[in-house]
Amino acid sequence: MRSQREQQDPSESHAYRELQLLSRLDESPDATQRQLSVRLGIALGLTNVLLRSMVQKGYIKVIQATWKRRLYTLTPTGFSRRISLMADYVHKVLDHYQSVRQTLREQLQPLALNAESRVAIFGTGEFAELVYLGLKELSIEEIDVFELQPATDRRFLGMPVRELASLQSEHYDRVIVAQLVPQLAEMSKIKDRGVSSEQLVKFFSNGKAKGGL
Repeated sequence: MRSQREQQDPSESHAYRELQLLSRLDESPDATQRQLSVRLGIALGLTNVLLRSMVQKGYIKVIQATWKRRLYTLTPTGFSRRISLMADYVHKVLDHYQSVRQTLREQLQPLALNAESRVAIFGTGEFAELVYLGLKELSIEEIDVFELQPATDRRFLGMPVRELASLQSEHYDRVIVAQLVPQLAEMSKIKDRGVSSEQLVKFFSNGKAKGGL
């Protein structure tokens, strides 16, 4: 079954697969089709189809190294295609990144935060990184990061990650759950730390920050 992204924009998905495949072949020209299939996370049959298509387009050349071993090398056209796809992908990622940062900036501003505020972030994923950057843009310096049970010496953007059990709610103006879909069990543990509905900030799928447990 195709992902939602593929259903919405099949051409983007195909271009991204081309970029992945060209990059893998550039790194490992002796990779087998099965190895490429595993690395790209797609079916072996689809990998075969993509390779044949790239050969026909002149992006790659197949060399029979031994009777059962093939080498795939990028042609000059293939290198140009890879650079073009990479540039397009980077531009799309940056555009999306800037859009998300702007949304977070707009949603964080009404939370009555200022340079003197002290904030706890629960979460260490990519969304947490954006939340952290949004807080820094509001000139907030007092930021601590928490997980349920972080590994020893776990760090997030250079900062130590603290265990949720050590969170003292009275030390923070806001506790931000940096997850788009918070887990009920985790929310319960945050509540157990004495975090009030006024302190808590959650982000829902519509991108808006809301308080309340």
